[in-house]
Amino acid sequence: MALKKSRNVPLFFYWFIGIACLSLCGCLGAPKYVERATVPGEVYGQGGPLSTIRLGVVYTENTQQAFQYMKQHMSRGHRPIVPFLEKVDPEKVKDGLNKIIQARFKRVTLLSSMDDAVKSDVDMILAFDYRCTIIQKPGQDTTIDMIGTFMNRQERIIDVVKGKGVTSPTYVSFTYGFDQALGAAFEQFTGGLDKSSSITAFAEHRSVPAASSVLEGPSVQVVDLQPGSFYRKSWAIVIGINKYKVWPPLEYAVRDAQAVAQKLRESGFDEVIEILDKDATRERILTLLGAELPKKVGDQDRVLIFFAGHGQTETLSDGREQGYIIPVDGDITNYFTTAISMQQVREISGRVRAKHILYVMDACYSGQGFTRSFGVEPAINGYLQKITSLRSVQMITAGGKKEQAVEVQGHGLFTQYFLRGLDGEADRDNDKVITASELGAYLMPQVSRASNNLQTPQYGRLDGEGEVVFMVSPKKE
Repeated sequence: MALKKSRNVPLFFYWFIGIACLSLCGCLGAPKYVERATVPGEVYGQGGPLSTIRLGVVYTENTQQAFQYMKQHMSRGHRPIVPFLEKVDPEKVKDGLNKIIQARFKRVTLLSSMDDAVKSDVDMILAFDYRCTIIQKPGQDTTIDMIGTFMNRQERIIDVVKGKGVTSPTYVSFTYGFDQALGAAFEQFTGGLDKSSSITAFAEHRSVPAASSVLEGPSVQVVDLQPGSFYRKSWAIVIGINKYKVWPPLEYAVRDAQAVAQKLRESGFDEVIEILDKDATRERILTLLGAELPKKVGDQDRVLIFFAGHGQTETLSDGREQGYIIPVDGDITNYFTTAISMQQVREISGRVRAKHILYVMDACYSGQGFTRSFGVEPAINGYLQKITSLRSVQMITAGGKKEQAVEVQGHGLFTQYFLRGLDGEADRDNDKVITASELGAYLMPQVSRASNNLQTPQYGRLDGEGEVVFMVSPKKE
């Protein structure tokens, strides 16, 4: 009877299996991902395509850490020893995300930071927060979590979209289960994006209603309202007239205008245009405000118009009063054709599509046509978010009919207190944000008291329900 030859397994095979199993019990731990507080969000209405939206994408801290962690697996983890293991490659995550969003949005731009995103021309920002944990030893799972926070450029949350994938691969399969987990996470993420009525409605309406809920926040550092994020761009037209052609000269109007222009530049205004003395003709002022400015200003911009000069009140035949500001070439009697009326100011406001417009007039007159006076700041949740999102046209004047603007210590008294108000004295609730309401409420008693009641500032709104706002700059040591 012939003996069967035994088939010996080569020794190096057992050695290879042993090394592979030991290496799969490596110690490449997942990074410690950062948890951050939830952020109040904005909820939008129904409907609207995404194909009109330019999307900016920012990778969060967690995403950057996760990508680095994955690269370590590629270079120092298991795969160099077991080459046929699947690739845990960050490019798979990037390619998968790009495929989803590029198929839905008009344009996708990768940006390096939230600051860059806010300053860019995108319509919507996606802060993409990605985390992963790769299986290290038997009994563990491979997990992938992704959270997409969609925001407008003021960093207010539109919606939060999530995806999650978990696999429990066995060691004999020689796989991390990464591709499977990533596919499951992207499938869930895509479904959430396509079902988000908030995101699609923002694409249609491009408007921010009052805050109505708090969305569950992602692990990304998002500040709802921070310095510089209220407006896309800030414009100022600053007019000062000392040397009138017909009207009596003033002493400090030009100096007041220059001081205000400097303060606004220091406060972060992007464009400050000064029109002084002989240049401040009626034609030049109306052309700039009514024709040139509307071509440049956007619907998320802020505009401040400051005027230091003469003002006048005319009583009309029906008993109503009409206020005027007097340009350098204004006539003493013929206000209608040589001065600028409050009715014209209203028309200018309608031509400029800025979100917020504030007129600050260091001139005394009545007949401003306010719709109502500024109220006390309501202490309600989400109030600041609401007032900064709504349209507003507001005005503050140095005084009323038959009052004279007082000039002291090289400045008009009104402008002197206006500058002090912007420095923080008008911040009544100490929240580092000054609204036009606070400015008006501060100036009225301060100027009246300092002038021994010779002039009392007037303030109110011409249109809208929002508020012009200013940030209080930190005091220099």
